[in-house]
Amino acid sequence: MSHVFSYDFRYDDNECETETSVAQAGVEDLVGDIYLNFVEPGTLAQGGGAIDDSRHKLLRAKHEQFIRDAINGLSNSFTLLDASQPWFSFWCLNSLDILGCNISQQLRNRVVDKLSRLQCPSGGFCGGSGQLPHLAGSYGAIMALVLVGGNAAFESIDRPGMYSWLMSMKCPDGAFAMHAGGEVDVRGIYCALVIASLLNIMTPELVKGAAEFIARCQTCEGGIGPYPGVEAHGGYTLCGLAALDILGKTDLLRLDRLARWMSARQLAFEGGFNGRTNKLVDGCYSYWIGGAFSILQKALKRSRADGYIYDRAALQRYILACCQDRRSGGLRDKPGKSPDLYHTMYCLVGLSLSQHYAGVEPNEQVTDITSVYSVPVRMMQWGAMPASLLVLGLRSNVVKPVHPVYSVPYTPLASFVKYFYALPPLADQLV
Repeated sequence: MSHVFSYDFRYDDNECETETSVAQAGVEDLVGDIYLNFVEPGTLAQGGGAIDDSRHKLLRAKHEQFIRDAINGLSNSFTLLDASQPWFSFWCLNSLDILGCNISQQLRNRVVDKLSRLQCPSGGFCGGSGQLPHLAGSYGAIMALVLVGGNAAFESIDRPGMYSWLMSMKCPDGAFAMHAGGEVDVRGIYCALVIASLLNIMTPELVKGAAEFIARCQTCEGGIGPYPGVEAHGGYTLCGLAALDILGKTDLLRLDRLARWMSARQLAFEGGFNGRTNKLVDGCYSYWIGGAFSILQKALKRSRADGYIYDRAALQRYILACCQDRRSGGLRDKPGKSPDLYHTMYCLVGLSLSQHYAGVEPNEQVTDITSVYSVPVRMMQWGAMPASLLVLGLRSNVVKPVHPVYSVPYTPLASFVKYFYALPPLADQLV
């Protein structure tokens, strides 16, 4: 597979130089130098040439070592992220699982022990010892326990306490505060609904007004902002769209406007996504926008035969050529940046979703949005379709397929859902 690389695709500032356009030109210089290394010599011309995509290689062993080094101990500089301890467990475990690496029982036990000590007696998980329970930390903790798997992990979760705490974060407008007295935005709805849908604690009181709040966050551009009246952003767009998919209410959005805004996030020269208008490419949006595209495909009732509405190969090219740190392992935001665990995981999730077509055929979609049991059915209808596999570069670059709403591989997710939906629900209906 080859791709025409051309400097003609660079950003045109129309001779109106700004701080943003200068930064964009600097990133394009770095990306262009990398892509030139993949151009077939016989096609090289002044404007570019044909990229030989067969040479791309996922540095699996280096990335695994980068993650395991972090698990074995972080430097003192990471004390600044003390409130993100559950996230480190999630980022590391999910990256290892997506890469197909072994997760030892010792590591699994260690994660359960750590997260149990971060679980607040009143419900929810804290980001660090002695801190307030937080929706982001609770999300990270639950997703890490999904990946650990097994009864010990599942039984460590205080399900009634979690529901009680989630309800204490519920706001009259339908959203959720991230913590007591904290900010209120679409992230809170996404975190709360992911947790509730996984633990089988969805109730009419919990979901009341959430979908409508998200719909009010859609901007004139078409994307979703953190709260009404604020600029659209890639991360909030995924959170809002995924939360609506959990509720079966993506039809509340102007999907045509959303599709237009999301399509504009893929940059012609780099191939990766940015998160907002006039912003730089960033590897983490490989999931925040790439995952949102999977959900959008379903919302638009597009079948596998219709194909994706973004360039899957271009995204893989950006991740494999520009986001991998070839010296130390790990993945990064863009060339010139250092790798970190956050970008490592979200680049790998985006890589997976661009390799495996994740979707639900239009004639198979669940239409019931009233029964609590429609939630797990809608959740587990998603699946990777082998006939639509697209792997750029070496065949060994393929990674595990992941769920676009929950961002983890399907097998541990299915085990978690099976366990918690064998328990009695807190309500039979969601309305």
